[in-house]
Amino acid sequence: MASGEWLVASGRILLILLIGVQTTYAKKDKNIAAKDSTAQDTAVAVVVKKEPKKEPKKDTASTVKAAKKNEPKEETEIKIDGILEIGFDNHYRYGTYKNDRVTYNRIGRAEIGASFRPAKKVRAEVGFEYNSKDSVPTIDKLYAQYNLFNFNAIRFGYMKKSFGLEEKTGLDERYFHKRSIINDFLDSLNKDKDPGSAIGFLGHDLTLQYRHEIGKKFELRGGFSWTADSARYLQNYSAEYNDKKNNVILAAIIKHGLRHSDTTWLTTFVSSLSYKRTDKLFASEAELTYGTNPSIKAIEEDKNENYTNRNATILGMRLKENFFINTGLSTLQQVIPVAEAAVFSRDFKKDSTEFDAQFRAGLTLGFAKKSAFQWRNNYGVITKITEDTRYLWRRRFDSEVVVVF
Repeated sequence: MASGEWLVASGRILLILLIGVQTTYAKKDKNIAAKDSTAQDTAVAVVVKKEPKKEPKKDTASTVKAAKKNEPKEETEIKIDGILEIGFDNHYRYGTYKNDRVTYNRIGRAEIGASFRPAKKVRAEVGFEYNSKDSVPTIDKLYAQYNLFNFNAIRFGYMKKSFGLEEKTGLDERYFHKRSIINDFLDSLNKDKDPGSAIGFLGHDLTLQYRHEIGKKFELRGGFSWTADSARYLQNYSAEYNDKKNNVILAAIIKHGLRHSDTTWLTTFVSSLSYKRTDKLFASEAELTYGTNPSIKAIEEDKNENYTNRNATILGMRLKENFFINTGLSTLQQVIPVAEAAVFSRDFKKDSTEFDAQFRAGLTLGFAKKSAFQWRNNYGVITKITEDTRYLWRRRFDSEVVVVF
């Protein structure tokens, strides 16, 4: 009996211990579940807190006005540039006043220009030129420009016309004191008392001009000009392509003017096709000029030798080469050899044509940054060429100091 009671008592104690262990594990499971549910709730809470990105609010009329008020006011931009030439030339001319003549002249010339931009669409240009020979400053340009849109503009004032490369090139890159025989003839106004020299195609006149850009490389120009004496008016058109390395210009000027011997109005023209290739070490130019000249006086083959006016054909061609040699020095920074050849006839005829042949060579030494201080030296000759004769017409040597600022 005693042993049976002990067994029963032992069984009861074991049952109580098992129930306690189960209760303990049950509590642990509840805690784990509670922790898991809390973690899930927390994760859900984190997901809920993530908000989508807010889109920027659109500007209303009030915000736009406020922004405009806060923008800085447009101020007038002023840019000033110029060039100064000082030197001398030795000039030989054949048959001047029935005798050969050699002249020694001093070179003294200055140009200064200013650009004003009071607003984005408005610009004004003014420039003055002083030549020691004239001793009086003259207006080189005076015009205002208004941009209707970003790709076009209207100019009105006193300015030069659009033509070929030589007219476009500024004095800082021309490297010759005088222009070529072609453009010098087209701009002349009876300077040498020669009936054939009173052309006046390229002079500065009162002009209304329209410019239209097609992209960043192509530009069209059209203009109408009047002379101060109302003796002629001109139309000017040009198309230009320029991608910094290649520059092509097709230009024409149509002139309506009085014939020299009487009051007859005549219409003549001059045109130019030019191309320029610019690389790091050299620049090449080629220009072809064609037009008509009504000012030539022809002698009739009769006993009285009466003078009659007739139209003549202008024909010219020009080639130019520049080389840019960088020395790497702090003083003499650049050496620029230049050579140019031109052939020109103011009265081109198939049977008996007289040509002027010009050859020029020069050397420019560039000092300071971007060759802003230059010493130019060049030598040129002009030869008259006919069917039977050939003789030296002019010879010229120039040496000058040029400052670009």
